[in-house]
Amino acid sequence: MTTYTRNGKDYLVTRDWLVGELHIPMNVITDAIEHAADDGFEAPQIETYIRDSMTRFKSTDTEPAGVPSAEEISSENTEDAGPLVLVIDGVMHSFTVSPYTTLSDLAGWISETLNQAKEQVIKDYIAELEADLPKNITVKIEI
Repeated sequence: MTTYTRNGKDYLVTRDWLVGELHIPMNVITDAIEHAADDGFEAPQIETYIRDSMTRFKSTDTEPAGVPSAEEISSENTEDAGPLVLVIDGVMHSFTVSPYTTLSDLAGWISETLNQAKEQVIKDYIAELEADLPKNITVKIEI
């Protein structure tokens, strides 16, 4: 997996077991993250959402859709975009793409990161509720 910027647009290149190599525009990944957060998507649903988004927006022209080759990605008109960064409630989560190779890896990271963030928000909320409870509770039992 790698990231690059070409003609002002950021892309992530990964392999998918179903459709092969994908050059995914970052806005598709952003949309997948938003849907995962809003709708409670897990990794398989995130993977399907990204794959479906890519096939839905494929060009119907007879000419190639302008997907660059590996040689073009490293050419002068592109630049390395670095790791993916997801900021949730002010906390930065980063994903270094180089050790991973598949869309499944990316979907798993998104799902895991969102689930951890959700757990932390719930934990913080429960702590606030507990802090607001009266400190001295008297229980009266009548028989």
